[in-house]
Amino acid sequence: MSLREHVDEVLRINPMPSPWPRMFVCAFSTTIPLVIGLFMGQLPVAIFGSLMGFLLPLNDHLGTLGHRLWTITLTFLMMAAGLSLGILTHQHNALFIPILLGLVYWLGLMGGGKGAELERALLFSIFQVLAGAYSGALEHYFVPIVSYAFLGYLCVVVTLATLVFLRRHNPNPFTRLRTTLKESITTEKSRHLYAAGYALAILFSLIAVDILKVDHGYWAVGTVLIIMRPEIKQSVYRSIQRFFGTLVGVIVADLIIYSVHSPWLAIVILGLVSFWGPWSIIRSYWLGSAVMAVMLLIILDMPNLQRGDLHTPTVRLTATGIGCLLALAGILLVNPQVLFRRRS
Repeated sequence: MSLREHVDEVLRINPMPSPWPRMFVCAFSTTIPLVIGLFMGQLPVAIFGSLMGFLLPLNDHLGTLGHRLWTITLTFLMMAAGLSLGILTHQHNALFIPILLGLVYWLGLMGGGKGAELERALLFSIFQVLAGAYSGALEHYFVPIVSYAFLGYLCVVVTLATLVFLRRHNPNPFTRLRTTLKESITTEKSRHLYAAGYALAILFSLIAVDILKVDHGYWAVGTVLIIMRPEIKQSVYRSIQRFFGTLVGVIVADLIIYSVHSPWLAIVILGLVSFWGPWSIIRSYWLGSAVMAVMLLIILDMPNLQRGDLHTPTVRLTATGIGCLLALAGILLVNPQVLFRRRS
C-alpha cells in the first residue's frame, strides 16, 4: 500500500447507522449524576457516576431487553469490583500488580479486541482498577463514589428500559457471555503467547511511567491496553488514530475549558458531547478517541472550570503519546519477528 492509502485507511469514517437509543441513554446517564452532584455539593465524586453512565451503554449490543439488562448489570458489577480493587490495593503493589496482570492475561485470552460483551466488560473493569489505584487516597470517599457509580448504573437501566417500551425494538444477534467465557478457557498456544506478551507490555508500561514520573500515568497504561492487538497493522493504525484523535480532542477541550466557567453550561455541553459519543465510536476509532477525550477532560475539570486550568488536557495528550510509544514497543514484544523480516 502507498502512503496515501495508509492515510486514507487511518482517517476513514465508516458509513454506519446511527445508534439513536444508545446516544440518548449516554447523554442522560452521563449528565444526571453530575446534576445531582452539583446540587449536593459533591461534584468531585459525582464524576465517577458520570463516567459509569457513559461507559455502560457502550457495552450494549442491542440484543433482547433481558440480555441487555443482564449484560449492563454484569458490566457494572465488574467495573465496581475493579474500582474497589484498585482503591483497596492503592500503594500495595504486591497485590495490585499480580491482580492487574492476571486480569490483562485473561483479557488477552479472549482474542484481542473482538468486541464481545464479556471482553469489553473486563476491559472496562481493568480501567477501573487502574483509576482506583492511581487516583490517590480514595478510600475515604469509597461510599459516595460507589453510590454515584450505582446512580449512573440506575440511570442507564431506567433510560434503556423506557426507550425499549416506548419504541419498537428488533433485537440484534449477539454472542452469549457464556460463549466468550468458554473461548477464553483455551489451550491454544498462540493465544497464551499473545496474552503473556500483552501482560508483559502492561508490566513494562507500569515500570516506565513510574520511572518517568508520568502525571496520570495510568492513562498511558490504559492506552497500551486499548491499542495492542494480535495483528501488527491494526495495532499501528490504532496507535496513530489514538494519538491523532486525542490531539483533536485536547484542542477542542482546551477551547471549552478556557471559555466556559459555569458548571451548568459545562454539563449541557457535556450532554451534547456524550450524545454523539456512541455515534463517533462506531464511525471511526480516531473520531471516537477525540470525542472520548473531550468528554473525559470536561468531566475531570468540572470542579476547576472557574479557573480555566488547562493542565489536565496537556497531561492527557502527553500520557497518550507516551502510551502510544509504549504500545508500539509492546507490539514488537509480541511480534519480534517483524524486526527480522526481510523486505520483498
